[in-house]
Amino acid sequence: MVQRHQQGLTRAERRFLLRVVIFAVIGAILWVLFAPGTGLVHYRRLQKQIETLSQENRSLQEHNTSLRKEIERLRSDETYLEQMARQKYGLLKENETVYQFDPPGKKK
Repeated sequence: MVQRHQQGLTRAERRFLLRVVIFAVIGAILWVLFAPGTGLVHYRRLQKQIETLSQENRSLQEHNTSLRKEIERLRSDETYLEQMARQKYGLLKENETVYQFDPPGKKK
């Protein structure tokens, strides 16, 4: 039986151990970056999605605010209500007549 003195690891053992440690560190870094559902790449994708949804939310809030203002104006401003009824629905006042002419330059 061969006995070794307590000198430590041989050169080949140190190289092997160093390679194992480097491989483990690289594996851990790759796992942190690309782990499915929890990696850094997934995190960045979720951050971009949150930013996009926040912008969409702000846009929808602004649109809702403008719609609320228009609703309030339609409820309170009779002139505006009449104007919208005439433009959107072609409504007329009682005893009112509309004459439509063909644009000049168009012949049948």
